[in-house]
Amino acid sequence: MLKKMLSLLLVFFNFNIASFAVKTYVVDTPTYGSLSYGSYDFGFRCFSSGNVLSNIDFGVFKFLNIGMSWEIDKLIGYDNIKVAIPTLNVKLKIYEGSMVLPGIAIGYDGQGYFIDTSLKSGYVQKARGLYFVLGREIFFDGFILNIGANVNDFSVVKVYGFINSMIPIFKEIMYFMTEYDNINYFPDARLNWGLKLSLSEYLDVDCIIRDCFGKDDITRVPNERILKLSYSGKF
Repeated sequence: MLKKMLSLLLVFFNFNIASFAVKTYVVDTPTYGSLSYGSYDFGFRCFSSGNVLSNIDFGVFKFLNIGMSWEIDKLIGYDNIKVAIPTLNVKLKIYEGSMVLPGIAIGYDGQGYFIDTSLKSGYVQKARGLYFVLGREIFFDGFILNIGANVNDFSVVKVYGFINSMIPIFKEIMYFMTEYDNINYFPDARLNWGLKLSLSEYLDVDCIIRDCFGKDDITRVPNERILKLSYSGKF
């Protein structure tokens, strides 16, 4: 019986080797990767506070991705539901990268977190805004590192930095995700961790802990637990 179970598990792992082909985000921060022409990625994540955030992205051209995201506050639970205005996401891949040089992408991410209509931005945590990111595979196969910067308020121009990585644990079936956001402005800095698991060639599940060492205040939700499901396909 044990041999049969191990054999089935091995078949499952081998079948899923094609998964994780391109990942455009690590938790909150973007990577240099982009969806290929004619492909799409649809997903949603459930926050422990009851929020649900859905998104869909399309590979319009080989170098251009366009998508939208939409957050609903307190959808899970008994509190009053708040619905945000859908936001736009765009990514332009400038350079694919080489054995020596990293890949380069620029983009715009209009999605904030935790709706608050009393604030100018509409969110407790502002959207990323314009961003620039460099990334490449380093050290060993499947270990992706991305470093970038973003500006989300042009009235008081402040440049934030971020770094993220995906580290393979078992072939291409399971990855450890880690990122440090707003690294050059400590009061807003967030450390996020997570595991990415492939259930099939098209379906991924992320288990995430967001803002691991933050202190609870009006702008922070420390140790926010998130379950994310995403489905990738091609037209």
